[in-house]
Amino acid sequence: MLTKRLFPSQLSDETIYLVVREHWVYLSLKLVVWLFFAAALILFNRYAKEVLPLLFEGRYGQITTLFTQLYTLFLALSLFLIWVIHYLNIQIITSIRIVDISQVGLFSHTVSELHIDKIEDVTSQTTGILGTIFNYGEVFVQTAGTVERFEFCNVPNPASIEKLILDLYESNSNFVKEGKQV
Repeated sequence: MLTKRLFPSQLSDETIYLVVREHWVYLSLKLVVWLFFAAALILFNRYAKEVLPLLFEGRYGQITTLFTQLYTLFLALSLFLIWVIHYLNIQIITSIRIVDISQVGLFSHTVSELHIDKIEDVTSQTTGILGTIFNYGEVFVQTAGTVERFEFCNVPNPASIEKLILDLYESNSNFVKEGKQV
């Protein structure tokens, strides 16, 4: 029987409680910046021929066309990167551990794992006007291991994520106290 696995080291008896990505507001802020640069290209293409006609004639015209095409290419690439990095940066909370998958670029990612029983402290933080209105912020998980602190940045409902992790820690520590295997 085939089971769907969300990440490579997922165990067959491991229950996934939550998969978290950046809040949509944070993605929207990145897209607003991208739209600013796209609008600059549109305005340049629309009005530059009227204001600076010499820029589009002869050799200068070829150079201007080359730069506008390169600018368009970089706009398309940056939109693709914004989406890919948003989609592939995830934190997964399971019954046994927390998995942080960080996509750094197109060809580089880091996977970090933290077992629930290694948690020392969990803190959630909401800052700023947008964070308060749309309920997004950071969750910090303190450990005693080599990775001292797991950070969930710009995630929705940070207080509920903190509560879920603490509840899983308490239920996991009850298993250890009772002598049961997790």
